[in-house]
Amino acid sequence: MEDILQSLEIYNYWDKLPVDLGVPRPVYSRNLLKYRGNNLIKVLIGQRRVGKSYILKQFIQALIQEEKTNPENILYINFELIAFQEIDDKKKLSNLINDYLKMRRIKKKSPVYFIFDEIQEVAGWEKLLSSLLADKTYLKEIYVTGSNSKLLSSELATYITGRYVNLNIYPLSFEEYLSYSEEKPSKGVFLKYLMDSQLPELLNIDDEQIRSNYIRSIKDSIILKDVVSRYQVQNIDLLEKIFLFIVNNLSNLFSINSLVKKLNSQGYNANAHTVGDYVRYLEEAILITGVQRFDLKGKRILEGEKKYYLTDLGFRHYLFSDFDSGIGKLLENYVYNYLRLNGYEVYVGKLNQYEIDFVATKAKERKYIQVAYLLYDEEVLKREYGNLEKIADNWEKIVISLDDVKFSPRKGIKHFQAWDLASHY
Repeated sequence: MEDILQSLEIYNYWDKLPVDLGVPRPVYSRNLLKYRGNNLIKVLIGQRRVGKSYILKQFIQALIQEEKTNPENILYINFELIAFQEIDDKKKLSNLINDYLKMRRIKKKSPVYFIFDEIQEVAGWEKLLSSLLADKTYLKEIYVTGSNSKLLSSELATYITGRYVNLNIYPLSFEEYLSYSEEKPSKGVFLKYLMDSQLPELLNIDDEQIRSNYIRSIKDSIILKDVVSRYQVQNIDLLEKIFLFIVNNLSNLFSINSLVKKLNSQGYNANAHTVGDYVRYLEEAILITGVQRFDLKGKRILEGEKKYYLTDLGFRHYLFSDFDSGIGKLLENYVYNYLRLNGYEVYVGKLNQYEIDFVATKAKERKYIQVAYLLYDEEVLKREYGNLEKIADNWEKIVISLDDVKFSPRKGIKHFQAWDLASHY
């Protein structure tokens, strides 16, 4: 334990040591600062390598430099670091916390920040957090991250009902990419962003082979650590095949039963229960997201077919580059992620036999959105705008494309160029 305390001496003096803070992501830091001053656990959820650790470091820097927080009142532990891997259960972590508080001689009723990165590596972590909340000796601000949405939400719901809030962390937005690259928004820059991975680490890697190996290692780590190990998956080949199918069918509607038929036609002995579980595991590891259909006429969610989108498009580009990239599908994936990043709940709309790419809702707001690669002729214009025109209500209706020119509103339906979304949200 003494060696670990010495490690904490290193990892918690942020104002005295040069710390790699990664790509600046000030929106997340500001949001984390806003969530202080309550008895809620702040839970940062995101796919591995989207930058959760760097965001925590930037948040800590803001606490020290902007809020003048004493660094000794900040306990940060990344449980993926070798120095802390023996802290693997709640008793060991509890002992470490108590030793740290004594070592720092932190005064009672003094605000203390407990910041735990990849908390799911600690067995019984949810019970420990519940105990920390119950103990009023110190004023506690608790922040945790994890790479499995189900793991965090289910355990927290069981032990800490109503005392936590989720904050989703995404790969780099186009705006963050522009800020780092110091480029101006344009179609060319956007296409460069769209046809790549949006994971922060790759901004500093130019070699294509290294980039490909990096993406592959992340995929393997997520599959093996967050899916196979956690859920005791037996048929890894089938799991990989399902992921491959989804990657190459982005934005296509399909059901679990149709996927089972496809797999069985290729020689797999698959069934709906197993395939459904495997797809759910990939979602809980935040590799993909399934989007349900919403019947605009019946005002209800439809079961069965879904569309699936990738958290990071790098898995499409670097793992399966022999397939047609399908820019329209990549653009649709981008728009979906952009809407989620901006706090919208998103559905695929259905109005009789017509499809609306996205129905996006937030509080009392709703938007209907069609996504098209290019609006190159009257037939495409009629299809994309026509589907929106059939919706009878007065919520905002938008068409997003990669056209070089911006179209004037058509029957109240606005046109946005994809690289200019930030100016409208």
